[in-house]
Amino acid sequence: MITCNKRYLYKINLDTAAQVTEFNRIASKCDGDVFLVSGTEMKLDAKSFLGAHLARIAWNDIWLETEKDHYEVFKQFMAE
Repeated sequence: MITCNKRYLYKINLDTAAQVTEFNRIASKCDGDVFLVSGTEMKLDAKSFLGAHLARIAWNDIWLETEKDHYEVFKQFMAE
């Protein structure tokens, strides 16, 4: 986990369509902004089902960016 400008960043893995479905279900229930980020130029709304699938298919590294510390709810997706 990295904290930057009151944002939390977690490196995550979304390896299967089933994981994306579960991830999106959890993200949709979170308060505040939840984004999927790759590098410095790409950012998608993590609450978007299509956005999460796009990130899984197109990006090598996926980071979760949140306003609040949501480690516990997303820990099953955290990269080791």
